[in-house]
Amino acid sequence: MAEEKTVLTPCGSCDRDTFHKVLFSKNETEPEYHIETSHQVVECCGCRNRSFRKVVSDFESVYKISDDEWEVPQDIMIYPGILKGHRSLPDINEAPVVVSTIYRQSLNAIKDGATILAGIGLRATIEAICNTEGISGRTLENRIDNLEKKGLVSKKDAERLHAIRFMGNDAAHEIQPTDQRSLIIALRIVEHLIVNLYILDQAANGVLDTIIKTYDEFIKFLHKKIDKLEAGNELPLIKILGKDARRFHGYLKSHETALISSIASGTYNKLSIGKVDSLSSSKEKFQHFIIV
Repeated sequence: MAEEKTVLTPCGSCDRDTFHKVLFSKNETEPEYHIETSHQVVECCGCRNRSFRKVVSDFESVYKISDDEWEVPQDIMIYPGILKGHRSLPDINEAPVVVSTIYRQSLNAIKDGATILAGIGLRATIEAICNTEGISGRTLENRIDNLEKKGLVSKKDAERLHAIRFMGNDAAHEIQPTDQRSLIIALRIVEHLIVNLYILDQAANGVLDTIIKTYDEFIKFLHKKIDKLEAGNELPLIKILGKDARRFHGYLKSHETALISSIASGTYNKLSIGKVDSLSSSKEKFQHFIIV
């Protein structure tokens, strides 16, 4: 039985060059141009990831590298495409579907060398993020500025997003390809945005004491606290919430106002309105609530 051939080639799973077994190989020759094309199915000897490998050897352009050794120029293509030194976001599914879809398509365009489409795709990813976050604006320029104004990105991040906007505009309107180095930097900027807006929040929820912003989240959290208290207790909101009141930083007052309105209208029945009184030695007076 013939010994299995192994080749050193990039592995998309290991993210580096590894030895691969050649499971299948079919060669084609073009005698007129002294070119040989080898179509291969290869399997990584480490992770066993399989891929297709196409090797075009140009024997007409062979050159000498030592007294008794010659080098045959080869053009090697791997499918699925590989972007060496880069790992796709492992938790990309935490992002909205439209964002994760256009991100993946942009990444594949970079891997496949479709540099014009990649530039357009990265710009479109920013558009998709603006759409999912409800960021308005007549142009993408306005929308990126509004991302900053809304506090979703820093001023420095906004400047970087504008650079991707320029790149995407050049690709779309001037059919101008972007060099690979610029695309990789732009990809990192877009990935940083996705991680900050979607992935880190999902990872932190339930693990870290994150800020609770919306009224619906406030009510769900309040229910958990009320369920641990005895009916008839009369307490201010900060006592009901205890240490976790800090998680509503900047939002608690508006949530309390909305809660009082809900109780008064009869749409919330786990609490009733109590007295307005000071708390301990504090001179400040607090609205109290009665546990129902």
